[in-house]
Amino acid sequence: MRFTRRLATAAVALALLVHPAAALAQGTGDDPRPTKNVTTALDAQVEAQYQAWLRRQGPVGKGTLSARPTLIEAPYKYFYTPTHMQETNYYCGPATVQIIDDYWGTPASQTTIAKYLGTYTTHDTNFSLVDNAINYFAGQNYVYYGPCASTSDFNYRVAYGLGTRLHPMATDMKIDGGDMNNYVYNHAGHIVPIEAFDWRYFTIRINDPYDEHEWQAGGGYTGGHTTYPSGQIANAVMNHFRKAVVY
Repeated sequence: MRFTRRLATAAVALALLVHPAAALAQGTGDDPRPTKNVTTALDAQVEAQYQAWLRRQGPVGKGTLSARPTLIEAPYKYFYTPTHMQETNYYCGPATVQIIDDYWGTPASQTTIAKYLGTYTTHDTNFSLVDNAINYFAGQNYVYYGPCASTSDFNYRVAYGLGTRLHPMATDMKIDGGDMNNYVYNHAGHIVPIEAFDWRYFTIRINDPYDEHEWQAGGGYTGGHTTYPSGQIANAVMNHFRKAVVY
């Protein structure tokens, strides 16, 4: 029995050495189950307002805001949210809620938020509950939307959420460490706040609660206020099964 256990331990260690990205691709605390968002009257109201705003931007649906966004009603918007690093390797959801909660006032603890979200016992966060948690703790009117129809749709919703709703946002990404700056490893799901976009430079800035090098040997310096090409963020969101935002 002891010999068998030693063999199993050695096999896991060898797998980590040979294929570190694959072996550590479990994500940072995102629930992989495709649960549905419970829609509300507020969801419908905000979606109607978004569609009215979208019509004012001129012709859409032809890649206007795909890889390279062009000028729209609000070509850039910057928020600066307080940074909180996630306290466990699976607390990206509670930390994201805490960051946005802190922007609006005194934040709840990550443990308190994790208990509300269910992360405390399940060790992962259902992203469709993040808007509920922000509203509960920060007293705001956030909504969940997903799936976005395209990268263009995602980019427009970033512009609307930050520039018109004036909300620091949240999203859920599937990260390929080979395709996204700063990251080394793959992460099947990772929840982050979005705090700025600038179509003049084709960038989106997140306030990442996960510093990869703190949790994984050889990982990238990903934590805090980090700016990425907008296409990298959009692709990471659209590669996730939810393709969703909270704004």
